[in-house]
Amino acid sequence: MKKSDYAIFFVLVILLLLWPNIWGLITGEKPGGTPPAVESVEAGPDDGSVEEDVSDALAGAPETPAEPADVVSDESEDVVADAVSETIPETEAIPEETAVLENDVLSLTVSSRGGTIVYAVMKEYREHLPEDSEPVILDMADHPALGYERLPGVDHDSVLRVIQPSDGRSIVLEGRLTGGVIFTRKLELGDGYIVHVEDSFANTGSRDLEIVDHEIRVGTMNKEKAHEEAIPMAGVVTLGVDSLPVGGGVLHWTKKIPGQFEEEQDARQLSRLPRELNWKASREPVDWVAVKNKYFTQILMPLQSEGDGMSITAWRTPSPSERGGGRPDKKADVNRVSASVVFEGQALAPAGVYNRSIEFYIGPKKFDLLADLSYNRDAVMGFDEVAYMDFIVVPTAKLLLRVLNFIQASVPPFNYGVAIMLLTIIIRVIFWPITHKSTESMRRMSELAPIMKEMKEKYKDNPQKQSQEMMALYKKHKINPLGGCIPMLIQIPVFFALFVVLRIAIELRFADFLWIRDLSAPERIIEFGFTIPLLGWDALNILPLLMTITMYFQQKLTPAGGDPQQQKIMRIMMPGMMLFFLYNFASGLALYWTTQNLLMIVQQLVYQYRRKHGLAAEKA
Repeated sequence: MKKSDYAIFFVLVILLLLWPNIWGLITGEKPGGTPPAVESVEAGPDDGSVEEDVSDALAGAPETPAEPADVVSDESEDVVADAVSETIPETEAIPEETAVLENDVLSLTVSSRGGTIVYAVMKEYREHLPEDSEPVILDMADHPALGYERLPGVDHDSVLRVIQPSDGRSIVLEGRLTGGVIFTRKLELGDGYIVHVEDSFANTGSRDLEIVDHEIRVGTMNKEKAHEEAIPMAGVVTLGVDSLPVGGGVLHWTKKIPGQFEEEQDARQLSRLPRELNWKASREPVDWVAVKNKYFTQILMPLQSEGDGMSITAWRTPSPSERGGGRPDKKADVNRVSASVVFEGQALAPAGVYNRSIEFYIGPKKFDLLADLSYNRDAVMGFDEVAYMDFIVVPTAKLLLRVLNFIQASVPPFNYGVAIMLLTIIIRVIFWPITHKSTESMRRMSELAPIMKEMKEKYKDNPQKQSQEMMALYKKHKINPLGGCIPMLIQIPVFFALFVVLRIAIELRFADFLWIRDLSAPERIIEFGFTIPLLGWDALNILPLLMTITMYFQQKLTPAGGDPQQQKIMRIMMPGMMLFFLYNFASGLALYWTTQNLLMIVQQLVYQYRRKHGLAAEKA
């Protein structure tokens, strides 16, 4: 190689090394850098993978593209740069800002990252039992509410520009989708728990663009933190997802989510359950989706038009055996949920604008508030999730809850414990004629017990004849053999309805009564420091014990036919079973049952007194 060749090679190497600086002097930017008017984003496809950054392809893009672009996508950035408003700075250059929207009952922290809600403070509800406890805070910072998914440039990871700072009730932000669509979001907090969202997508360019398929997320919801004295109440679902399909009834996805973890494990052939689940739950149009725990909920409802489907995200807690290095439990213990409304893509003509309005409820599962909302949003209360005979029990539960709230608000000392007792008295008065008739029927059956016993013994070898003689006996004494059962069956829906109300009503949360500090939870007066085997009791609850004692005496006073020995066994077994089942249920429920037993004891004593003196008067 000649010396001149070495010199040329050396000069080329120097130019190559210095090229970035030379290019910067000529153009004011580095080769492959992103022009000020176009942002570089990462677009996430459905499977969660990340596509290659496309900013290098934009470095030399001309001001006017050679040919128009039909859709907004990563590949089309180089031909739609002129559609981007020069007034919007590059996303990466905008620092994240937060603002607070606040009213008398709710405080929301809004982030400019996606225009999302990251914290919600429920001012009227405290987190723990003590009076000076901090308010309930929904922390959604890692998966915020109202964030867009799969819309690069304005999704929950993109920082928007605040164009109208918060005035305490509203805020307006602006961003840019990859490709040039201008996005504007206004969040406005009303007087209660409703946030009004107005989103606008504008095509400011001269060619057709398209908003790709995307989702809007509801914030994450965790299991409500139990206060120090409480334990999870048996039989109550505390975490779930609901949706309302267009033209259909409300769907509760709560019980399906744990099984979906198992299906995901089988589909992906994993050795253990996945920690996180992303589930395309429905591709049918929906009016709204909701996430909830025992006492609080978030409901996202698009206005004007419905969503095109929904998806669910859930996280689980590793089982104790799994944390210890052993085999995980098959049943997933779900500890956090989120959901999204899915929207199909939207075409935008030049100068076209697409507007979307959303009503977002974030607050307590309080029936009086939710019942005022349209589209059956009060269904998130979950009356039908824990009730039998829904068509009767659910409307009855709603009525009883309204009456309970009315009594508490109207009758001194304005206490929910007193309200429960008064509601029980009202129910007993309403059913007094029915229960009186039932008692009279059972008394007559008891009086005929010796005759019936002789008849059974006489016709023990002829069941048909025995049945005929029994029916003749009933007819002679004008007794309906089902007279004692029918009144009880009529009262069952009312019992179930009140049972449901007292388990899930937020009104009873931290409501005290006498020695009871929280009517929504077991009393836990004295903690044992150990758990009684088989029973699972680890603390002293007084009301279930009083309930059992009063139930025993109530049954003892109630006349009944049949074998006296069997009746004696039943008087012990029934209260014992109820004690076992209800020991760790809400103390409000035990208060209701104890009050009912006391009223039935009084009714029986009055009945026996009147019957005794009535017979005495007849003899005189």
